[in-house]
Amino acid sequence: MAIHTPVLRDGEEEAIHALAAAVEARDPYTQAHTKRVAESARRIGRAMNLCAEDQDALYRGGMVHDVGKIGVPDEILLKPGALDQQERVKMNLHPLIGESIVARLRSGLELRAMVRNHHERYDGTGYPDRLARDEIPLLARILSVCDAYDALVNDRPYRERVSAAEAVRILLEGAGRQWDPEVVHFVVVDARNGKREASA
Repeated sequence: MAIHTPVLRDGEEEAIHALAAAVEARDPYTQAHTKRVAESARRIGRAMNLCAEDQDALYRGGMVHDVGKIGVPDEILLKPGALDQQERVKMNLHPLIGESIVARLRSGLELRAMVRNHHERYDGTGYPDRLARDEIPLLARILSVCDAYDALVNDRPYRERVSAAEAVRILLEGAGRQWDPEVVHFVVVDARNGKREASA
């Protein structure tokens, strides 16, 4: 099967990769996180039979979904323990900061919803807009699950990674509450296929 290569507009590839590199330079724990999320989101889009344009958008959105963390102070971004309420409020601003940054790109219109809404929850208790179910743009719902899976299976400042099996269990447990159940299904299948390929 041919692998679809994302088509980026003139100058957009450099800008998007520069933004992703800027975030990763701030936080060593997220090194390569953006690229992994971008690639997995594109795979999920393909598995869900989304059009090539949406697959491209998912790749770009994955690369810049956390760009708003540039505006989060280091003592919050890199804190080794749980955030307090005030710190959480500041951290939760990063989707809005990110939206304002990507709005300056030519493809900003299609990126804005993904960047702004990838921390919404399927049950309507997420942020920043408390959207629920289909109110959350589909591409943002896809990014949300891909982002969560990658964060679970990699070390973070406040916790160590979990196994792929444990990450799958957490996703399945949160399906219908935190994440879109259909998207969770595709991400779980993708994760299990990746594990089989790695052990082959």
